[in-house]
Amino acid sequence: MMKKVLPLAIATAMMSPFAAQADVKLSGTIQAEVGSVKDLNKVDAAGKQQSRTVTDSDLTGNGSPNKLKLDISEKLGAGLEGFASMDWEFDTFENASNGTNANFINREKYVGIKGAFGHVKFGRIQGIYKTSTLGYDKWDSTSLQALGTGAGMSSGAFGHGSFLDNVAEIGFNIPAGPAGSVKATVQYIGDQTPDATGARMDGSMLGALQLGSKDFEFSVVGAQQKNKDASGKELNKATNWKVAGKYQLGGLYFALQYEKVKTAQAFGIPVAGTPITGTTTVTDPTEFVWGGLGYRMGNVELFGWVGGVMKLKDIENNGIKVTDNKGDIMGYSVGAMYHFSKNMFAYAGYHKTDDKRTADHTGAALNDKYDSEVFLGGLRLNF
Repeated sequence: MMKKVLPLAIATAMMSPFAAQADVKLSGTIQAEVGSVKDLNKVDAAGKQQSRTVTDSDLTGNGSPNKLKLDISEKLGAGLEGFASMDWEFDTFENASNGTNANFINREKYVGIKGAFGHVKFGRIQGIYKTSTLGYDKWDSTSLQALGTGAGMSSGAFGHGSFLDNVAEIGFNIPAGPAGSVKATVQYIGDQTPDATGARMDGSMLGALQLGSKDFEFSVVGAQQKNKDASGKELNKATNWKVAGKYQLGGLYFALQYEKVKTAQAFGIPVAGTPITGTTTVTDPTEFVWGGLGYRMGNVELFGWVGGVMKLKDIENNGIKVTDNKGDIMGYSVGAMYHFSKNMFAYAGYHKTDDKRTADHTGAALNDKYDSEVFLGGLRLNF
């Protein structure tokens, strides 16, 4: 049904009297990958890892980058502009995305107003914790990326993944002379309606402060998730924060990022501050460190990154060590892109995630470690 309604809605919008006054733009991304994937969850009867050839929008299953986006804007006078955006995710190869959802899954949906001072917008929006520095990873939205099971960046809606509902956002852009500009953004979740589990997150906030220009940028970013029951009683709150910077000199560029994260992550890491099951030990915040280095010369671009989940705590019960868990999880990716044009490029690369843990957060032996190895090639067209 959605596949029939969506083209009709777009065509109607472009032909309507409103379209004659407003600027309506259709854009999107189409990506496809093919490669060899080896991971610990795919083993033979003897427990040996098996390589498998995969074709998909993203081989590692961290979320399809493919989208169809509709942007609408209108000049309002006095230097103001109204804007709105809607976009949907889809899969290149299959009728279902990642085998769980139909094509054309809701992504961002928002409306706002902006001027030289900055902007305000309301709706379903990606968290500023994610969007402020995610672009430092040139492999973002491919199977070479650092977030998700890549091990270099946090995931989750208050990290570098997913979307946030019921957001009010305000942003400022202040010129700072030779230093470029200062950008400040605050997002607030105000809806008090419990979700399907009876939980609420109203009062949660995210913010970013960034100083810099095209060649240099320094960012301090934070996100606080408040968890409440249906009556509004606060059960707990978890705060993430990070510092990051990038620098570009001609075709050479590099970036660094450090995070301290309390929200639940991939890799079975629980929320910081909660007791480990079966013990009296309380979990500590998780630390992520990531660095990327790249070089572009003409149509050829090289990029690599290395990062990891650091300082995962050994598990103890009443002071007695349950397991000596050297729990660092390391990851890296290296590869090359060939830019046919401004909008289309081919890429190929290698990714490795090395999960060094010997036990999960309960002290049980770890049978589903996130070790993985990926060789891949891909094509992406932005339009």
